[in-house]
Amino acid sequence: MKPHFVTFAHYNRWANRRLYAVAAELTDAQYREDRGAFFGSLRGTLNHLLVGDRVWFNRFTGEGVNPPSLDAILHDRFDALRTAREAEDERILAFANCLDESLLDQPFSYRSMDGSPVERPLGQLLAHVFNHQTHHRGQAHTLLTQFGLAVPALDLIYFLRE
Repeated sequence: MKPHFVTFAHYNRWANRRLYAVAAELTDAQYREDRGAFFGSLRGTLNHLLVGDRVWFNRFTGEGVNPPSLDAILHDRFDALRTAREAEDERILAFANCLDESLLDQPFSYRSMDGSPVERPLGQLLAHVFNHQTHHRGQAHTLLTQFGLAVPALDLIYFLRE
C-alpha cells in the first residue's frame, strides 16, 4: 500500500499545481467572491483544503499548529496561500515517502475537531485524506469554470499518463 499512497501524494501535488495556475488568473475580487460553494468562495475552498491537510498531517506527525476550525482562513492573500500549499504538498510527499507500511493496518488514535477520541487504521485515514483533497479540488474546479476559465482535467488518469 505504501506505493499507492506515494502515488497519491505525487498526484495531489500535481493537481494542486494545475489548479493554482488557473486560480492565479482571477482578480482578487473574483477570488473572494461568495459563489455559494460549501466554503463560499474559491478563497474559502482553497483555504479549507490546506486546513484539512494541516489537521491530518499534524495528527500523523505531531508537528505543526492546528487550525482553529475547518473554515479558518489561514492565508488571506492568494500568493501566500499558494506558497503555503506548495510547502504542505512537499510535507505530504515526504510523509508518504517515509511511511512505514507495517503501520497502515495498525490503529491510529486521534481526537476529532470537537475533541472526541477516534481510532481507525492509519491506511483508512490516509485514504480519507486523499479522497477529501479530490472532493474539494472538484469544488474549486467548478468555481473556476464558473468564471469562464479553462481549467485542465484533474483526473488521476491524466496524472498517471504524464
